[in-house]
Amino acid sequence: MGKPVGGEHNIWREWTEKYARRIKKIRENPNPKLARSNIILYEMMYNQARRELDAWESGSKVPVMYCNENSPVRLYMSLGFRTYHIEMFADRLTREQARRYFDLARGHGFPENACDRVQLTAGVGISGHLPPPSICATVPGDCDTMAQALLYVGRFWKVPTFAIDIPFEVNIEAVLYVKEQLEQIVDFCQQTFPDYIRYDEARLTELQKLYEETWKLESEIFELSATKPCPVSGRDALRMPPIQLYDDPMMVDYFRSFRDELKERAEQGKSVLKDGVERFRVYWMCSAPFYEDPFSFLEERGCAVPCYEEGPGAPSRYAVRDYEDAERRFGRALRHPLEEEAGVLVTCHWGNVAERRIQEVLRNSQRLGIEGIVHFMQPGCLPCNNMAKVLGERAEKELGIKNIYIEGWCQDMEKHDEAEFEAKLADWLNLCLAEKEAKQKSQ
Repeated sequence: MGKPVGGEHNIWREWTEKYARRIKKIRENPNPKLARSNIILYEMMYNQARRELDAWESGSKVPVMYCNENSPVRLYMSLGFRTYHIEMFADRLTREQARRYFDLARGHGFPENACDRVQLTAGVGISGHLPPPSICATVPGDCDTMAQALLYVGRFWKVPTFAIDIPFEVNIEAVLYVKEQLEQIVDFCQQTFPDYIRYDEARLTELQKLYEETWKLESEIFELSATKPCPVSGRDALRMPPIQLYDDPMMVDYFRSFRDELKERAEQGKSVLKDGVERFRVYWMCSAPFYEDPFSFLEERGCAVPCYEEGPGAPSRYAVRDYEDAERRFGRALRHPLEEEAGVLVTCHWGNVAERRIQEVLRNSQRLGIEGIVHFMQPGCLPCNNMAKVLGERAEKELGIKNIYIEGWCQDMEKHDEAEFEAKLADWLNLCLAEKEAKQKSQ
């Protein structure tokens, strides 16, 4: 028998086993605080892992695209690539798997004080525990260090590697500039992989319609999160929409089921908060400890976490096929599927001037009745750490929102001290509640 693909550690095989166990656990012993619809998400992840494992083991010749950040994954999928958003793959690692890829990245010179997700993107990308890439693509802008990690992966595998340049301006000229780059990518990929890669505009349009439908559901989920007491758990609020599954029609089922579940909870006044009483609500920034649960810790103390800045419906990016929104943002409707993708890229949440992110957070805070902001100060996070204080000061000055700036690691649990992290959250929350109570008594 030949050596198994991926060697000792085949990520797809490990994930097939992991998601099978998780689905079984939810069916047999569901967590009443978490959304029942999560089983659909894990079924999608299992199906992807099973499909990709089978393709790898059968020797599939279809080219593999490694990408990360604000990448046009729908375009890559419509070209026919097996599209791997390596940054999101790094997010899905177990605690044990993460240690493996930290060690690998650091062995190649990545510093320990870089963002956890940057190190793990590099470690996963060069590991050989996934099918190796045929081509790599990134989008500098929201996080330059993350872009550098993917560029390193491309150099490691000695495959064509490129980066899309995104302007700071949000106007039609920026859209057309990015669209021109997407056209160049299409031409290059078709010429480089003529036997497998062919741009399918009908497929891209189909994927955009799927995204349009899910975005509308995400927006409804966001609005339901304004209900008091809060119907959504912090752990569910922090589930970023799964970019790597944009081509799965079950995505609509997942978000529709999640929306319906929250609507039912809201109508019945159900909440994950202790005794169903909401005393405070916060907006969560940047990232969070992946293998710990500070949200349940807060919820036990009556503090809701209805919103994460990259959670369902929170970012104010252009969401394709919204002609009124396109007129407002760009001065005219977008007329071509590649223009639509370019419109999404130039309105990235983190990849722009600070004022746009500040205005987005202020708007969302007003819509949700936010009283506090948790700035998760992930070491090495350039877009979040560099402007956290500016954002917090604006939120306090304009809306009276209280802020905590708290250092933590999302995946390096050898550095993350859960007890210390929770103690800081508790001290801050107690101060906020005491001030709120004093203010209410004085009125």
